[in-house]
Amino acid sequence: MSVLYRLQPALVFFVVVLVGLLTAAASWYTIDQANRMSFAAMADRSVQRLRDRIDNHMLLIKSTEALFAGLGEVPSAEQFRVFIGRLQKTEQFSGVQGIGFARYVRTGPQSDEAIAAELDRNYGILRAPWPETSEENRTPIVLLEPRTDRNVAALGYDMFSEPTRRKAIVAALIEQRMRASSALQLVQETAGDPQSGFLIYMPFFAVNSGRPLGFVYAPFRVTNLFESALKRIPVLPIHVTAWDGKPETSNLIYESLGDPGQRLGAAHTVMTTIDVAGQTWTLEIRPSEVYRSPVDQTRSFMLAIASLLLAAALATSSRSQQRNIEVGEALRQETERALTEREFLLQEMKHRIKNMIARVLAISRQTARSSESLPDFTQSFNARLQAMAASQDLLARTSWQGADLKTLLSQELKQIFGDELDEAHLNGPAIELNETAAQAFGLAFHELATNSLKYGSARYNSGILKVSWTLKRATGQPRELVLNWSERSEQPLEPQEAEVVGHKGGFGTRLLDATMRIELGGAISSAPHSYGIDVTITVPFDNVISRRKPPVSTKAQRKRRAE
Repeated sequence: MSVLYRLQPALVFFVVVLVGLLTAAASWYTIDQANRMSFAAMADRSVQRLRDRIDNHMLLIKSTEALFAGLGEVPSAEQFRVFIGRLQKTEQFSGVQGIGFARYVRTGPQSDEAIAAELDRNYGILRAPWPETSEENRTPIVLLEPRTDRNVAALGYDMFSEPTRRKAIVAALIEQRMRASSALQLVQETAGDPQSGFLIYMPFFAVNSGRPLGFVYAPFRVTNLFESALKRIPVLPIHVTAWDGKPETSNLIYESLGDPGQRLGAAHTVMTTIDVAGQTWTLEIRPSEVYRSPVDQTRSFMLAIASLLLAAALATSSRSQQRNIEVGEALRQETERALTEREFLLQEMKHRIKNMIARVLAISRQTARSSESLPDFTQSFNARLQAMAASQDLLARTSWQGADLKTLLSQELKQIFGDELDEAHLNGPAIELNETAAQAFGLAFHELATNSLKYGSARYNSGILKVSWTLKRATGQPRELVLNWSERSEQPLEPQEAEVVGHKGGFGTRLLDATMRIELGGAISSAPHSYGIDVTITVPFDNVISRRKPPVSTKAQRKRRAE
């Protein structure tokens, strides 16, 4: 089965999800751009409202200056009051604190007296120009309507004495046009309700001499100006922040109440500037908390979710089809395998029987050569057959796939030493031996245990047998199974017994050597001494470990039958 076929459901899911998400992203982008354009148009309308309001106020100042120019002189207080009263009846007056006139005079006692007399004549108040100043010129307020407590408190104030106002007055005088001041606190403001404000000045010159007589001006409260422009019906759902100049904290002049909206898909921001009689304001316009996008982005989310569900459904369907095909193929293979396995088992049984007969014949011949009498032969031959039978019994339990080393060792030793065997002295990792190794180690354990019982430490009740095994790996070499057989007696063996224990020429020794060296590719060594013997068996681990056999092919079956 190819990798592409196995990955087909995942590929279907990925492709459909990718297409769906790209479509949802395109929908999101299109809707977002439409919403941004819509909000930008709304922001433009709000800026235009503010510009219109400022332009209307500037028209009020120009209209007042036109009154002065038409009369050719500064009007009387009554004429000024009537004119401003008529202007005040219109909505255009909303946001401006009033309209006034400030005389442009030289600083000195004579001009101070003249200003005080004019204030007394116009409003009936006794007040000299204020505050004290070191400037050469003064611009004290002599006319200011409508007549409110705030405006009356400002009469006589010398605006030329304050740097911000003076800068705008000088600019208007030099450029001979309307100029606005930077943000400041109006003199009309009370301590309990201060607001940022600004003033716009229009110079008025004598008709004949062109000498500056003063300035028609208007004071504005910034908050009132913005709210009168932005809260017109319909109220726009926007949040406005304004700075006088660059957008810095120190230049902040206005900010809408509440916080900007944080709705997903409505994080629009429009930055712009407007010119206010030569003064630049920077505006940041963002959606307010009540803003709702004209086109909801829900459809984009629904499109993304639908693509995920569709991708999951198609991937599940694809996987289900694959499973149906795989189940059908598995049934076919299982049927074929069962037939093949049955044939194989028959051939395997024939093969094992022939091998077993060959091995029994070999053991009988070797045992006969080393036996001195028929009883001796019978006893040795029966014991070795029992060892082989024990190995075969273990192998049969796992269908000849393998046998546990410790179980095999314990079984062989119990046949020799009985149930009193102390299995605590049998230590090592769990290792499953293959068929060849199980038979080889079964014979080896039988021979070593028989020798111990005849000539070694097992002859004494106090004798101790310890068997341990481990896996070792030398640098750059494959792993090896190392098994140590150690016998100990509390008393020394007789000289003739020690000689028999260490003898290397008997059939048992040759059988052990042949089994380990020829069948398993390993080695066996012994180290006898007066209190017992140490035997070390070393075999390649790959030669003894059990592995499951793959299904036998038809070709392998024919080869097995031929054997």
